[in-house]
Amino acid sequence: MIAKTLTFITDLLNQELKIIFGFNDNRVVASSLVNPDGSMPSNAENKIVISVVNLEQETSMKSMGNYMTDGGGGYGKIAPPVHINLYLLVSANYDSSNYVEANKVLSAIIGVFQANPYFNRQTNPEMQSPLKKLTMEIYNLPLNELSHIWSGIGAKYVPSIIYKIRMLTIQEEMIKKEVPSIGGLSGKAKPKS
Repeated sequence: MIAKTLTFITDLLNQELKIIFGFNDNRVVASSLVNPDGSMPSNAENKIVISVVNLEQETSMKSMGNYMTDGGGGYGKIAPPVHINLYLLVSANYDSSNYVEANKVLSAIIGVFQANPYFNRQTNPEMQSPLKKLTMEIYNLPLNELSHIWSGIGAKYVPSIIYKIRMLTIQEEMIKKEVPSIGGLSGKAKPKS
């Protein structure tokens, strides 16, 4: 689910940037900014890099459990879905000689999400199943918290913005318990006295 979201957002932004700027190549990649050994990934040089910086369970959508038909007249109890908010760091990872270009491209991305903050399969048929809808919103952080994120990543700060994507629904349909169906009622109700 997370991978499909990253692919959708990356493909969408690459398509939009090609239209806006006439780029011939993809400028947006889903990647970390730093490899575990501290080196810079080669696919992230002079690119807009989209990185997951946090996952959060959306608690306003809790459900107690669901039932699904087994196709034979019975039902199966399945675990309730998990609703996840995804926090994406969108970084203009360009070298200093392309600093103005980096900010120009980052501004265009902010404009894309300002004009289109909501995505669903009806308006975006390229959205892969089981994704149904995504909502983009800018997530503001105080400078000290932003500094902690960049320190944790192990990278030097580059122009960036964080988006909160609501909401990915993860639902595995593994039946936890078989529940027989009700075939009918055989008794009569007694009249009230």
